Amino acid sequence: MKIVLVHGIFNTGRVMSRMQKSFEAEGHECFAPTLEPLDGSLGIEHASTSLKQQIELRFGEHEMITLVGFSMGGIVARYYLQALGGAKRVANLFTLSSPHHGTYTAYLPYPSKTFKQLRPNSKLLRFLQENEETLEGVNLFSYWTAIDYTIVPSSSSLWPWAKNKRFFIFLHLSVIFSRKITDEIIAELRGAVA
Repeated sequence: MKIVLVHGIFNTGRVMSRMQKSFEAEGHECFAPTLEPLDGSLGIEHASTSLKQQIELRFGEHEMITLVGFSMGGIVARYYLQALGGAKRVANLFTLSSPHHGTYTAYLPYPSKTFKQLRPNSKLLRFLQENEETLEGVNLFSYWTAIDYTIVPSSSSLWPWAKNKRFFIFLHLSVIFSRKITDEIIAELRGAVA
C-alpha cells in the first residue's frame, strides 16, 4: 500500500517520521510531503493543491493510495478528496485529531487564512459537510483524543461519516507519536488487504 502522511499547521513532513517508519516496517511505501507555507497563511485550498501536485509527482495520477492526515492535515486531505478529485484514487482516509467541526483555538489572533477556515461553521467547513457524498467508496476513519487542548472542543474531531475511535492520549501532538494509533491503522490496512 502507498501511504501519504499529511502534517498539521506549523509542522513539516518530518513530524510524521516515526509513524512513517512504522508503516514502512510493515512493507508500505510512504511519502510525507511538506506543505508550504507552514503557517497555512494561503489557506486549505492552496495546501490541498500542493498536496495533489506532490502526490502526482511521486505516485502518478491513478495509483491508489491511503491518506493519513494529522490535525489541519486531515482537513487538507478532505479538501483534496472532495474538491480536487482525490476521492477517485484514495482507498482509505485516516484523520487524526482533525477539527471536522472547527476549533475555537482558530480564533487566536494570527494572520492565517487557514485559522479563519478552521473556525466552527466556517464557509470551508460547511462546504466539506455539504459535499460529503463525494467520499462514498473511500474508507473513512477519525481517531482522536479527548485530552486535546488544540482542538477545542475535542469532540470536534468526531466525524459522522467516518469510523470514529477515541484514544486516551495526552495532548494534541502526541497523537502522531502514539503506538496505539499507528497499530490501529496498520490493523485496518491489514484487514483491507486480507
